[in-house]
Amino acid sequence: MRLTVDSFAWIELIRGTSLGISTKAYIETADVCFTPAIVLAEVAHRCRRDGLQDGQIERELTAMTEASTLVPINSSLAVEASQVTEELRARARSLRLRPARLADGLILATARETESQLLTSDPHFQGLQGILWLG
Repeated sequence: MRLTVDSFAWIELIRGTSLGISTKAYIETADVCFTPAIVLAEVAHRCRRDGLQDGQIERELTAMTEASTLVPINSSLAVEASQVTEELRARARSLRLRPARLADGLILATARETESQLLTSDPHFQGLQGILWLG
């Protein structure tokens, strides 16, 4: 299985929750695992909000990049992400969710570009093709 891990899943793993335990199992059994570059920044921000210090945040980010392949943002991914973001925003309006963010578009575009399943519990992705729902 090819797997892209979103911010929510990584954060649950760092926190050691039951969803984090499931995330770890998915990562360990995946043939290949990807992390969109934007996810590093989102996870670092959330870890800081959760009270982790810089050294611990850096260790968590290092563990993420050792467990997965970091996918950088390039021009083709940026163009795809802009289109995906608009699709997610339209879908969010119809489902009465908060607006999707560009980061959401980048994460889903990364999963599509790498032909992998997206491991997530973000309601913006629920029910879409290629989503591996956590929880």
